[in-house]
Amino acid sequence: MPDIINDYNKNGYKVLKKIIPNTRIDALLENICKLYCKYSKDSELESLECPWKSKLFHKKLIEFREKEPLLFGAIYDSLKTSITLTQIVSNDAIVDNVAKFLNVKPSEISISEPMCRLDVPNDKRNALEWHQERSFFPQNRDGSHSLVCWIPLTNVTEEMGAIHISPESHKGGLIIPERNEKKNGSSTRQISVPEEHIKKYEDLTVPVDVGDVVFLNMLLFHRSGVNISDKIRFAVQARFHTATADDFIPFELVNYYNPDIKQRLIEKNYDCSDIPDNIRQPPIAEKS
Repeated sequence: MPDIINDYNKNGYKVLKKIIPNTRIDALLENICKLYCKYSKDSELESLECPWKSKLFHKKLIEFREKEPLLFGAIYDSLKTSITLTQIVSNDAIVDNVAKFLNVKPSEISISEPMCRLDVPNDKRNALEWHQERSFFPQNRDGSHSLVCWIPLTNVTEEMGAIHISPESHKGGLIIPERNEKKNGSSTRQISVPEEHIKKYEDLTVPVDVGDVVFLNMLLFHRSGVNISDKIRFAVQARFHTATADDFIPFELVNYYNPDIKQRLIEKNYDCSDIPDNIRQPPIAEKS
């Protein structure tokens, strides 16, 4: 274990192979499949054994996102509070290793923003440029007191959009980020590392297999790969913070209720008067 920790501290990341049980991963993929069947009213997949392992599953989800983006978004939002997602990010194999990399006990760790990403082929709208996770998640002012886990639910090759990292880039500390603007002037959720810093480091692609976990220092430069395959890239992300560190600020996740589904329920005569109208507000820190 000392060698693994030394590698993590030196390079700013570490890949641990096959530490998540397939049963946990299958449970989350099954949840995605059931949510698709719910919102699409398509029962064809239900007749298959383990339909989430079929090409048809990917094909139908890709088509559903194109035809019904709001309902596809409801799948994404539903997954955020799925018990199957919680079972993965709270798995002992993850929590124990997070504690070792942060040099604390598991009892000292907080978690924020666990999510399951569903990245369809050739979609660059949700792909992040080179960034540091600390720019988005300020719970620990010193990014080295936090880390992010990236957990593939299938084998992820370079063609499927494996993540890119810059080894040792975390040693430069927090870079004052730049907020990018879309052509229409609306703000994106990109908080990018300036080019003059990026070019100092290697661009390394990290293919991974199902069951693997990538642990990343919050200050490490990394970016999304582009999925040019014919399948969806399913992956879980979760951020872990040292709650007992002097630089930790307690936080609360704001409840968000999907407005499209709320409206659909109202149209079906459900009383939704107790559900507030709100917008998605991800944590973003533009300055340290």
